[in-house]
Amino acid sequence: MRNKRHLEVNVLGYRIERIQQFDSHGIVTTQWYEVLAPYSNDVLGHFAHRAEAERDIISRELAALPRHAAA
Repeated sequence: MRNKRHLEVNVLGYRIERIQQFDSHGIVTTQWYEVLAPYSNDVLGHFAHRAEAERDIISRELAALPRHAAA
């Protein structure tokens, strides 16, 4: 089996790549999306759908925002 990576989009510095796995006849058997970290390109997660990968990035960025104490 062979894998092919394709850059789908850059979102806030993160990369979303589509990975397709092909059988010996060249037919796509499996497809998933990976979120790669900015700068290091470490894989942060695997997702069945691109929208899930995009939500993961937004969730990470929102979680990183500083929390201000309510007055």
